[in-house]
Amino acid sequence: MTAASAEQLPPAEQLSPGERLARFRQCVTAEDYFQALDVPFDPKVVAVNRLHILRHFSRAVARTDAENPAPQERLAAYRAALVASYEAFTTAGALDHRLFKVLADRAPQAFVALDTVTVEAEKRA
Repeated sequence: MTAASAEQLPPAEQLSPGERLARFRQCVTAEDYFQALDVPFDPKVVAVNRLHILRHFSRAVARTDAENPAPQERLAAYRAALVASYEAFTTAGALDHRLFKVLADRAPQAFVALDTVTVEAEKRA
């Protein structure tokens, strides 16, 4: 769904749940999803975190689809998932979530070299 095609469609609130799901399935960009689900967003946040938001959101969509709820409940779950995905990246960064393998593989590991460990003996009276 492009901006031009979105302008030709009636507002989401005038569509049936089935029609809204069909519109949702036509989304291509992150902005399309925000518009289709009527979720307000800051374009600057989306520009910086687009792939991470979409990855986070796609996992929630897959869980919702596996549960196979009715169209109205599905749309509500999708909307809640998009809000949660967006908010996850307004409060933390990509390195905090590590959704992609390249970031997960570079996760800091707790390592203490044995030669840096010291033991202090307790003095007994």
